[in-house]
Amino acid sequence: MNVACKENLQDKASAPLKQMTVGEYLLKRLQDFGVMHMFGIPGDYNLKFVKMLENHPIQFINTTRENTAGYMADAYGRAKGLGACLITYGVGINIANAASQAFAESSPLVIISGAAGKKELERSVYLHHLINPEEQEHKERTQENILKNVTVDRAILSDPHTCLAEIDRVLLSAYRKKKPVYIELPRDIVDQPIGKAPSLRHEDPLSDPSALNEATLEIKTLLSESSKPVIWVGHEVQRFGLSDQLLQFAEKLKIPIVTSLMAKGTVSERHPLFAGVYQGAMSRPKVIEFVEETDLILSFGLLLTDVDTGIFTAKTDKDHFILAYGDELRIGHHHYQSIYLKDLLTNLLKTTWPAKFAHSYPVAIERKSNRFTAQKNRKLTVQRTLDCLESHLGVEDILAADIGDSLFGSTDMLVEKEGYLSCSYFANMGFCLPGAIATKFARPERRIVALVGDGAFQMTCNELSTAARYGRPLIVLLLNNHGYSTERIMIDGSFNDIQNWNYSLFPGVIGAGTGIKVESEEDLDMALKKAFAQRDEIFLIEAVLEKNDISDTLKRLGNVVVF
Repeated sequence: MNVACKENLQDKASAPLKQMTVGEYLLKRLQDFGVMHMFGIPGDYNLKFVKMLENHPIQFINTTRENTAGYMADAYGRAKGLGACLITYGVGINIANAASQAFAESSPLVIISGAAGKKELERSVYLHHLINPEEQEHKERTQENILKNVTVDRAILSDPHTCLAEIDRVLLSAYRKKKPVYIELPRDIVDQPIGKAPSLRHEDPLSDPSALNEATLEIKTLLSESSKPVIWVGHEVQRFGLSDQLLQFAEKLKIPIVTSLMAKGTVSERHPLFAGVYQGAMSRPKVIEFVEETDLILSFGLLLTDVDTGIFTAKTDKDHFILAYGDELRIGHHHYQSIYLKDLLTNLLKTTWPAKFAHSYPVAIERKSNRFTAQKNRKLTVQRTLDCLESHLGVEDILAADIGDSLFGSTDMLVEKEGYLSCSYFANMGFCLPGAIATKFARPERRIVALVGDGAFQMTCNELSTAARYGRPLIVLLLNNHGYSTERIMIDGSFNDIQNWNYSLFPGVIGAGTGIKVESEEDLDMALKKAFAQRDEIFLIEAVLEKNDISDTLKRLGNVVVF
């Protein structure tokens, strides 16, 4: 070794190690959870933190609004296990809409907000962007209080000595509970040094072993007495990464599977045991007949919402219904607590079963064909438009459906595992487009197709410029029926109409992509062929439809909605 090199190594060895800062520690922990992109908007209270991201493996994605940053982080979290967004104080509070959706739909979302520093607040609480209710003693906590009801944990990082523990606690809450959390990062704390970072422990909470074994035995008894059971899958199975375990259990006993709409895409819908999306009277007739002729329903991770139960028309007879949700299990009139879904499925897989269920169903269910032949000069309808799109979807494609007939009409389209994105419970119009773009960040290898109505498109179309800026191609199929079709079937009126745009010209506005306007089946089929033939640009197809035309599923919804 030469002298110069030796001296250089000695200098490095003797030089004090740079201490990690609070901001760096937060980024490290996010990276530990698999976060590689953070969505948000820079503002003066978070600029130090944003600057830190410039030289970090986590990429900061500038969005156009805070609520869409939240939607994108929500979708990213569904795909990756945790999503993060960044806002500034006060004016970024429209993130509350995204937080509410993530809370309702069990999505692990981390909201980070910049804030005024300690010395600034000591001088005056009347700083720009701050909200100052006269009756509130701690005026600096206003934003935390606003978000309290839509987050499961919160921390204001005001002390470098406690920051590490608070960051770990809050991030683990989001990861374990699959719900949003809030971290407030004052700008004078971002670059404060901290001590040695502890190792992060990911242990999941454990079920009560006695309750778990007793419940497993009761399920085994019920299954042994059943001749025609069915598994009804809810969204928690996907959120907690239990799709493979659930499918193994179904395959082990040959029990057919239906999913809720919120859980659509949890398993491949081309699997032989898949029988359809079940949502009570809103389901296809053959699916209703199949499910409601069974003698035992085992539901896993299912939240019995109005949408997922077809406005509460689904079969949920307590004597023949098992409900495992959160950390609770209900079997008939028995109520078990401290039983987690992961442990329950593990126990069921370890159980020795006397026999498999060898019935011809769900083979007997009439499966939707994805064949489509365009009729020349035939005007588009919603149902035929969806059938045409389905015929082009491949096994690696992900369909993101916005609220409205995009959602309801796509219910019976066949998708693969992890091939569907929606917010069917919170029903937040405008989620689909930013959600689809974020999914392209999380799953760059898969093609993303956004199915969106004209009303929803007008709410968040600006995020297409974000997709263009960061080179995230996708296909957008826009259903243009001049307003809100779902609301028209409830109470019609001019308030459901919106201003018509030249949607196919929108790629020109953002300076990227291709736009096509189609009015016939033949033109739609040709446009989709062009779109699916390329993988490197934004492709927007505007499908012009009759104002009052709706899908078959939305017609069924109209039959059960009562006002």
